[in-house]
Parts: sequence; structure tokens; C-alpha cells
Amino acid sequence: MTKAIVAKYFDGQSSAIQKATLTFNGSQDALRLVTDGGAAQIWQLSDIRFEQYGDVLEIRNDKHSGAKVTVTDTYFSSIFYMAMKDNKRVDVHTRLLRLGFSKIIALAIGLLGVIALVYIYVLPPVAERSAALLPDSFDNEIGDVFTETFLEESDVDAEKSDYLEHFAGELDLGNTKRLRFAVVESEEVNAFALPNGQIVVFTGLLDCMDSADELAALLGHEASHVNKRHSTKMLCRNLAGYMMVSLLLSDVNGIMAVVAENAQQLHALSYSRKFEQEADEQGLKIMMDNQLNPDGMVELFEALDKAQGIAVPEIMSSHPLTKERKANMQNIISKSDYKIKSNSILESLFEDLKN
Repeated sequence: MTKAIVAKYFDGQSSAIQKATLTFNGSQDALRLVTDGGAAQIWQLSDIRFEQYGDVLEIRNDKHSGAKVTVTDTYFSSIFYMAMKDNKRVDVHTRLLRLGFSKIIALAIGLLGVIALVYIYVLPPVAERSAALLPDSFDNEIGDVFTETFLEESDVDAEKSDYLEHFAGELDLGNTKRLRFAVVESEEVNAFALPNGQIVVFTGLLDCMDSADELAALLGHEASHVNKRHSTKMLCRNLAGYMMVSLLLSDVNGIMAVVAENAQQLHALSYSRKFEQEADEQGLKIMMDNQLNPDGMVELFEALDKAQGIAVPEIMSSHPLTKERKANMQNIISKSDYKIKSNSILESLFEDLKN
């Protein structure tokens, strides 16, 4: 039991301040309060709440409405605080106040650092996985927002687009969503796939190709981006914070508003290395499944490397070419069993596209 101290007591019934003798029995986890009038009360720690402002300690009892004891004895306050802590009766706010300004600042900086790390390294992949919560119609809507504007403003070659549609129709691209194809007249060495199944190929890229196998490799790669919903996953990743909050709040309209604002950047969307590797490998599998020469994928990479020496290929921004990717394709091919069957229809359509 601690020494008896004098405290101020408010009974909650009147505004009068009474003096009271206060003792703390640690073994019984209780305070004993005796007023000047001789009335004694036992306050159990389990019923007590307290606040401390500097050297002033205010103690309240949930079972005595309005009652309050004010203590200024620092030794008593220290013993009382440790007892309340042992009984898990100290809230986070009170613990923080006792840390001191410098420790609070250090804690805040540390907390901000953790939040930054979570935002950079944890939230993006979590948001990426959240794409599974979005319906397939979401992919169609955001893709359509871009497609309508882009194709209206671009010089679309209708005849070559038709040839490309027929070329793709000769392949099993492993898609469950309907794929659409367009050829755009442009010197840009570029191609991209939109989440709604629209695949756009620039004539600048077609000019770099020497075989139907290279074109099949490109279409297999782009179709894999659509099949695996890479665009939607990357949008969720890039808009991680907003997307996660909106999904938690079921704010679908809010998601669509932000996505619509960013839809015009879909064609320049930079996929992660993981997604590019997945599209490469799935595209290679599509070639083997269609009994095409898988070396077409390697030849496509080589053609793009050559194009880089002539002009800056736009495809480099959204399809970063690396020696590792090319080596990965060669390694998979060397370990795979496959059959090659000539396809005169693809060859003929490819020639039509080149002319």
C-alpha cells in the first residue's frame, strides 16, 4: 500500500470541492478514498479511467457518475500509472502523451516511413490482385473509352485491318473475349492491346517484320495481355491508393471516373517485367499450339532491335526489350517439343499486309 496522500474530490452531485485522503492498495488493485466527512469508498482499477496533464492526474470512476479525484503527487501518479498499465487500463493516447515530444516525432517519422513502404511495396501488388474483384465488363468499358477516341483520330487502314482480322482468325489465340484488330498508318514502331480486346498494330511495326511467324508472335503476345487482364491489373496498380479505398467503399462510380480520366494513357501503359514475361511465354505457347515456328518470337525481338537503330521504336516504352527476354524465349524453345506445320493462308495474308 502506498502512503496516504491528500487529493481533491468532486462527488459529481455538487460543485463543492472536498479534501480526501487517498491510498492505493496494489495487491487488491483498488484505491481507497476517505473524505473529510469520514465517508470511505473503494474504487476498483477495473472501473477507473484517468487522464494526466503534466503533474495533474484526474481519476474517474464509471460506477460513480460525475465523481472525480484530482492528484498532484508525482510519486503517487507514477505508481498508479504502472498499476493501470499492468491492468491494461491505459489507452494509446495516454501512452503517447507520456513519451515526450521528441519520441512522438520519432514515432511519427517511423510510422510515415512504414506507410510509405506499404504504399510502394505492399499496396500495388494487393491492388493488382484486386482486379479479380472487377467484372469483365469493367475491362470493356475502360477499353471502349480509349478505342472510340483513338480510332476516330487515327488513320486506320480498313483493308489491312481486314487482312489482320483474317490472319488472327487463322490462329487459336487462347482468348475467351472477342478480339478485334486494327492497322494504323504510322511510322511508329508500335502495337498495343486494350482490355476490351482491341489490338492495334502500326504499319511502322509491320514494315519491320519479315515473316508471318513474327506477326503471329506479336499477336500471341498482345492477346496474352488481354487474356491475363494485364491492362486492368496495371491500372489498379498505378491507381493503387484510390482503387483500394473505392473498392472498400464499393464506390464503383468513383473508380470509373478516375479510370476514365486515365483511359487515354492505356496505349502507353508500361507493363511490369512479370507481365511482359508472362505475355512472352504465353505468346510462345500459342505459337507452338498453332504449330508455327516458335523462333518467330525471337525473330520479332531481333527485328525490333534493328528498328531501334533506325528510329526510336515507340514499342520500347510499353514493351521493354531486353537480352534476358530473348534469352528466355530461346531457353524455353530449346527445352520444348513442338511441331511446325506450314500455313499458306497465313503467308498469303502476311504478304497482303506488307503490300
